[in-house]
Amino acid sequence: MKGRKGIPNEVKKMRGTDQPCRMKQSAFNVDRISDIKKITSTKNLKLLPTKRAKDIFKQKANQLIALRVLTELDIEHLAVYANSLDIAFSCMEGMREPAVEKYNKEGFLIGYVPRPEIAMYKQMVEQINRIGAEFGFTPISRQRINQVPEDGKSFSDELKALL
Repeated sequence: MKGRKGIPNEVKKMRGTDQPCRMKQSAFNVDRISDIKKITSTKNLKLLPTKRAKDIFKQKANQLIALRVLTELDIEHLAVYANSLDIAFSCMEGMREPAVEKYNKEGFLIGYVPRPEIAMYKQMVEQINRIGAEFGFTPISRQRINQVPEDGKSFSDELKALL
């Protein structure tokens, strides 16, 4: 199927664009992870090699479950996000070490060799931002989702009342 990826019905409801013609039919909906209230263990998920990656996955998965946006199809994608974020943090730790000095044959300092973590960090940040935007983790992607104010009325409700 060509075209852009569909938006989940819950996100459409939060944005206020939940018109019947825009809602997905129940035959095409993916079962939400609604029976799980919180993820506490990632023992069976082999995609996460470190404890920090597992902690990131648990935190972000619980946030998405609370928003009722996470589907079973998103688990691997979220694991890639958590692993990329873990690698970016590891690169940040490696970049704290000073750059290697480069000398010529006479022994004079001619420059510095950049650390290999810098290039990998740039790649990971790009990947984190791209995947994070799909889940709504970046500031710009969050702006696209209208949050309901504390009084319970959204902007679209006020607009409907005016019209």
